[in-house]
Amino acid sequence: MKNVTIIFKKSMKMSDLIDADYHLLLLLNRLNISLGFGEKSVDVVCQENGFDPDCFLFLANYQSNKSIINIEEAFRKLPLQPFLQYLKSSHSYFLERRLPNIRRKLELVFADTDKGLQHVVLDFFDNYTKEVHEHMEYEDDTVFPYVYSLMNKSCDDRYSINIFEERHNDIEGKMNDLKQILMKYVPATTDQMLMINILTELYMSEEELEAHTFIEDNLVIPRVKEMEKEQAGK
Repeated sequence: MKNVTIIFKKSMKMSDLIDADYHLLLLLNRLNISLGFGEKSVDVVCQENGFDPDCFLFLANYQSNKSIINIEEAFRKLPLQPFLQYLKSSHSYFLERRLPNIRRKLELVFADTDKGLQHVVLDFFDNYTKEVHEHMEYEDDTVFPYVYSLMNKSCDDRYSINIFEERHNDIEGKMNDLKQILMKYVPATTDQMLMINILTELYMSEEELEAHTFIEDNLVIPRVKEMEKEQAGK
């Protein structure tokens, strides 16, 4: 993903922000912000769609400008709830759209003579999808409700974010394994343009999952630990 050399601001047009980095179209989609915003600013579009503009700008700048923003310091100044909303919507996006779409393309790309390899690849992908589903379902059903209870000062002392941290596994590593299998072992008789399309989607998914994991591990978990300490001290 390319790095953009400007810091996005609330006053700029949303159309200019997308034009600066088209990858942010996916961010809009995950936050249920529709196209057709005309000449409206980032601030206005976010307000109209019920998402905190400062949190949106953090996510946009993080995705496009990792090298020129102080991520941890900027995150500490922002409310936590919009990021939980973003993470949950990202789960829906991967489980309901991205992964099923990749599987449909994998089914199409193999010729009749490649059924053995197709079986290996689809079996690998289905096992990976199952792992991602369990990972994200646990966060949706257990972790996020716990964080919300902390925010509402009604947390369950029997749970701790340390439990999540200990079992938080790497879900993007196997995406790289699949990429390597496809690049090295799929024969030249396959539809090359479709295979390139699949690999591009896998590369994008890997980048998105790495960003997703970074936000959880390096930003959300430390914030939740601070909240736990505050409540334990009362």
